[in-house]
Parts: sequence; C-alpha cells; structure tokens
Amino acid sequence: MNRLADLARALQDAADEGILTSEQSGALARFLADRGFASMPVASHPDAIFPDLDSPVEPESNVLEESEAPRFVRGFHDILITIGVIAALSGLWGLVAQLGGDLAGPVAALAATLVLAEILIIRQRLALPAFVLSIFFCVTVSAIVVQLFDNPIDERGAVGGVILFFGLPLALIPYYWRYRVPAALAAMIASVALLAFFLSAALLQGLMGLEDIFKQEPLQLRLLALIFALGIFVVAMHFDLRDPARVTRRSDVAFWLHLIAAPAMLYSVFALVFFHEGSRGWFDGEDGLAQAFIALIVVAIMMVIGIVIDRRAFVTSGLISLGIAIGVIAREASLDLTQLAALPVFLVGLVVLILGVGWQRLRRIIVSVLPGELQRKLPPIR
Repeated sequence: MNRLADLARALQDAADEGILTSEQSGALARFLADRGFASMPVASHPDAIFPDLDSPVEPESNVLEESEAPRFVRGFHDILITIGVIAALSGLWGLVAQLGGDLAGPVAALAATLVLAEILIIRQRLALPAFVLSIFFCVTVSAIVVQLFDNPIDERGAVGGVILFFGLPLALIPYYWRYRVPAALAAMIASVALLAFFLSAALLQGLMGLEDIFKQEPLQLRLLALIFALGIFVVAMHFDLRDPARVTRRSDVAFWLHLIAAPAMLYSVFALVFFHEGSRGWFDGEDGLAQAFIALIVVAIMMVIGIVIDRRAFVTSGLISLGIAIGVIAREASLDLTQLAALPVFLVGLVVLILGVGWQRLRRIIVSVLPGELQRKLPPIR
C-alpha cells in the first residue's frame, strides 16, 4: 500500500513539474486503475472550472469491482453521526417553527446546517453526513422560498416554478464552492435544468394563451419535460465519459445525475405516450393492455441503456412500472390476481436477481457488439 501511495505522489509530482501533461497524467491514472492498481490522483487541467472533481474518491484504496455508487460509509461512526444530524436538524426545524413561525423553522435549520457543515465536512471530512447536510441545505433553501412567496408553484403555476428554482442554484454555487460535495454539484445542475424547464413552460404558457399549463397538460409540456430529462442525462454522460474508470469525483456527480435523469426520462416518455385527451390514467381503460406492453418495451430499453453505461439507476427506476405492467397483462389474460397477487412482485424480483447476478456478463455480451470507438469510452467490463 505504501508503494502505491508513493506511485500516486510521483504521478502528481510529475504533472506538477511538467514532465507529464495533465492529459497524459489522467490517461496514465486511468490505465493503472483499469489494471487493478489503486486510484490515482488525476492532474487537473489548468483551465478546469471544478479542478477538485479530478481528485480521487479513495486515494489509497483499491478500486472496487462494482464502483458505481459513491463511497459513503467508513464505519458505524458515520452512520451514528448522520442519525444525529437528521434528528437534530429535523427537531430544530419543528421546534423553532412552533415557537417563531413557519419561516423561522427553515431559517434556523439552514443556519445549523452550515455550522455542522463546517465541522463535519471541512474538519472531519465525513462523506455520509456531507450528503445528508447537502440535502438539508437544498430543502431548507426551497422551504424558505416557499414561505417567502406563499407556495409559489400552487399559486402561480409555471411562473411559481421559476421563482422557486431561481434561488436554489444561486445558493448552491457558494455551498459547493466551499464544501465540494459531489451531490451538491449534481443538485445545482438539476436545479438549473428545472429552472430552464419552468422558464420554457412559462413562455409556452404565454404563447398558447393558457391559464395554467400544468393543469391543462398539453402535449408540448410533456415533450418539453422529456427534452430536459434528456438534457440532464447528456450532462451525466459528460461526467461519466471523462472518468470511465470511475476513480474520481466526476463519477460521483454522474451517479447522482443519472439517479435524477433515469426516472425523469422514463416517466416523461410514459406521460408523452399514455396521456391523451379523455384518458383516465395509465394502464386504464381500453388501452390498458397496449400501454402495459409499451411500458415493458420502454423499461427494457432503459435497462439496456443502464447495462451499456453501467448505471443501475436505469434498472431501478422502472421496477414499479414493470410490476404494474405485469399485473395488467396478467389481468387481461384472465388470471385470478386475488390468488396470484404476488406474481408481479415475484417476477420483478426475478428480473432484479438475474440482472444483479449477471450484470457484468450481460454487459460483456451487449457492449461487445458496439463499435470499438464507443467501447473505449465506456466503463471497462470488470
């Protein structure tokens, strides 16, 4: 382990002294990671906006075989601290709100969040509490906006969405700059996308002369939602393709963006395909069986995408819809679901087990038929 640490420092020194360029250092780090060496620090490009994203997630530990998810827990200490953070901030919010009003609650929780962030993120560098504090930061800022503008989305529709999501990315810029939590950067990117979505929806609402575009749900709104969901996916892939070995924080940012993009893409497609004038809902009425088969096809495509890019969020996002679709098909096949109510659950569980156990084998089969240039950009098959 010491020799690996020495090699990591030597690579960084070589990049600092100009012996290797930043591109060469990064390529060499990924090459060594692919060969099973420890994660190497990748030299930052001098013009990088977020140079810390090139730093390794675990500088002196071996790359895990399944390295998709961010590394959260280093021991039960992290879990214990996180439980304390959730309990303390939630209790403080509720207590202050009761004593000082609805606005005072999130303001107090926000202040406490920043104090705890200085201790737990800056000083102790605890990953799981950092994630939870970032979530609390987003929630408290949003709650403050809701209180200041009297629940803007319910009252103002698309314009209310612009009001709500205008402040969040602005607040997340200094937060991320200070604490460098990958989930915060992902939240900032997602909130910018939501702001652009509500701006576009407000513009579309005015052009179409609608009173509230979200209540009338025209085709254009559903298409707009799909476009922005795809936009988040493209940004996630930008981070993924710059770190195919998944040894830096870019992979963590991509993980959270995929976690947002996958369900957004799936249910935007469902809304686009299933909702039409006079429809009573999904998997209902005369089109229920056809919709169920369409849902199976869409979920299957999402699963293939997830396997290719090695992101399981594209599998998990469709499990509920998969179960409902199976139930509808069983109902239309005249199966007695009062006796076979567990059938959809069993089949969904079976799909999950097959994918979980054979994930890398399926990746090897599917990725092998792709063009060589594309294969080199994807995460290596482990």
